Amino acid sequence: MIIALALLAAAAPDPAAWDVILKKHVLDNGTVRYAGLKQDSGALERYVSAIGEVSPQSHPALFPSREARLAYWLNAYNALVISAIVKDYPEKRDRLISAWGKITFFYRMKFRTGGQMRTLDDIEKNTIRAEFKDPRIHFAIVCGSTGCPWLSRDVFTAANVEAMLERETRRYMGQERNVKVDHGKKELTVSEIFKWMREDFGKSEPDVLRFIAKYRLDGQSFAGGGWKIKYFPYDWSLNEAK
Repeated sequence: MIIALALLAAAAPDPAAWDVILKKHVLDNGTVRYAGLKQDSGALERYVSAIGEVSPQSHPALFPSREARLAYWLNAYNALVISAIVKDYPEKRDRLISAWGKITFFYRMKFRTGGQMRTLDDIEKNTIRAEFKDPRIHFAIVCGSTGCPWLSRDVFTAANVEAMLERETRRYMGQERNVKVDHGKKELTVSEIFKWMREDFGKSEPDVLRFIAKYRLDGQSFAGGGWKIKYFPYDWSLNEAK
């Protein structure tokens, strides 16, 4: 009886609370005012605490739709990353530069979600990627580095998650830092995200090319064969507002 009442009393993390944080501390170019957020971290700590108590796995009734579950995990992943960086800022602002720093941050550090302790890699691989099987998520979750997609200033909700995934994917594809086209050489230079997560975009390079073309605003189809893919070196410096 007590457990049942506790489950009924639980509430999902409030997206509006995360939205306020994003609007206040994230710039239009996706960078984060970590110094300011460090001094004003109370709201972020409360939001992360709510993530720790409730998730779609611990309280499925609070997340009745696929869209509600997906919005939760996208917001949760981004909030956990930002919170972890803020806690160690500025002492470990360059932690992602080193291989060991990345291993620690993504594969060893544990975060509480719905009462379970999980790594960021576990959340991304075994929940966000495995459950939703949507390659657009790679342009919505942000690892805290400059090479990542820009962190959106808008929160994901069940009502807007589909439209936002479309918007963020198109924004990413339209930035030359992520996709650079050389028509003369029939060559695309793209983010290493497309190499690391190749299986999510299809089984071959033509599948990747078709995905990129779908979200390019210039109408380039990359059809006819002969196109080659190269990769930008990934920029692991902190996505900190200058």
